Amino acid sequence: MLKTKTVVLLIDFLGHPILEDDYVNSKRYSELKKFVTGAPLTNKKNIIFVSNMIKSYDNKLNEIFKMARAVGFDTLQISGPIERDSGDYTIEELSDEIFKITGWKVDSNNTQIIIGGCNLGGCVITSKKFSAVYWNKLKFRTIIHLPLCADYEQHGTDKTEKAYNAFYKLYNLIKKYNAFNIKISNDINEIKFL
Repeated sequence: MLKTKTVVLLIDFLGHPILEDDYVNSKRYSELKKFVTGAPLTNKKNIIFVSNMIKSYDNKLNEIFKMARAVGFDTLQISGPIERDSGDYTIEELSDEIFKITGWKVDSNNTQIIIGGCNLGGCVITSKKFSAVYWNKLKFRTIIHLPLCADYEQHGTDKTEKAYNAFYKLYNLIKKYNAFNIKISNDINEIKFL
């Protein structure tokens, strides 16, 4: 069944840029701009870009979200009270916040979740209450889009070694949680939008 709504969820998108090179730091933002300005996404009111990074943390993401709103997309940067980490939100709470902005109910029957961010072998897959395995458990079509991901926490002497260590950890966590319905994408053209 083709999903009519799409949540593009960017988890800890800024990451730890000092721990990586300019290519890795820039690639994800470039890919996100592709979603916003370069992809043929015609029904923009059925797509929302969501980040758990509050506005003061990431100027590049703020600017891309501004561009997204200018061309007709909805955006959400969740930020709870100062004593609460925005990564502690549950899927239900996140869905309620999306409803306030879009007016549509996030439901596994009509919504797909595309996830990118940092760290691939951590927050993207399992470390947050709204990580990929938890959407998958609720029967959402869940896609991890690799060009939106990085993994600053993995050991390795260069970005290649870090990347394959991150993917190794990702695969083992998918096995552990029996989350084989999670799709892995590396090309925006592989993702089906209405």
